[in-house]
Amino acid sequence: MSFRHVSVNREDRIMWIILSRPEVLNALNRGLWHELYQALDLAEKDEDTRVAVITGSGRAFSAGDDIKEVASFENPSDIRDFLLNNAAPAVLKIIELPKPVIAAVNGLAYGGGCEIAMVCDLVVASETALFAVPEARIGAYPPVASAIGAYILGKLNTSMMALTGEPITAKEAERIGLVNMVVPERELRNAVKELAEKIMLSPPTSIRAVKRILNKRFQREDLEQAIMQLISLLETEEGKEGHRAFIEKRLPKWIAEK
Repeated sequence: MSFRHVSVNREDRIMWIILSRPEVLNALNRGLWHELYQALDLAEKDEDTRVAVITGSGRAFSAGDDIKEVASFENPSDIRDFLLNNAAPAVLKIIELPKPVIAAVNGLAYGGGCEIAMVCDLVVASETALFAVPEARIGAYPPVASAIGAYILGKLNTSMMALTGEPITAKEAERIGLVNMVVPERELRNAVKELAEKIMLSPPTSIRAVKRILNKRFQREDLEQAIMQLISLLETEEGKEGHRAFIEKRLPKWIAEK
């Protein structure tokens, strides 16, 4: 299987899935979301893979959804396709994969990038990493964080991130439970590898059972409802204005303020 937007390689029973659009900070377009799903599916089916790792190329983990692509959609069906047929399947694949998935956050993780890390089983971050879910600032909102963030981080921590959109450091992310471990940038890969090796001391059957029970509170319907709410927001005038303003590098003019 060949990939354009991700790089995949297996080393010592660990499959490294590298988001590879560094020129746009690994922004998540349709192609990248789809290939992330394919790479995770490959990790699931590969008998020699015990652990999957998601990381980013360049100086970012992922800047989130590709705003320029989303803003270019002219029909509501395009937005629905982007979210329901590309983004949602990749997120669900991380959660439902019977093998553990580690996020190796090498730089900024904003929006969808932060939410990818949020649903991984373990998160190791570089000291230089930053986390944010700033979607509300462009007339949208973070569906994954809103649907299951309170379960992972607690309601108040999730509210602070989602309502303000302010970025937090790796150390702050560790404090609120978004990150398991913070390491110097040069040590990130080795730290993730050591963590994966510790996981692989247990048999796959035990690991599958742990993941299944830990994710039992997650309901697919909750994510689907959250995505439908996001679709509705993106179709409003404020949603469109927020995305235009982002691309034009200006503050949005919300309807209530005009």
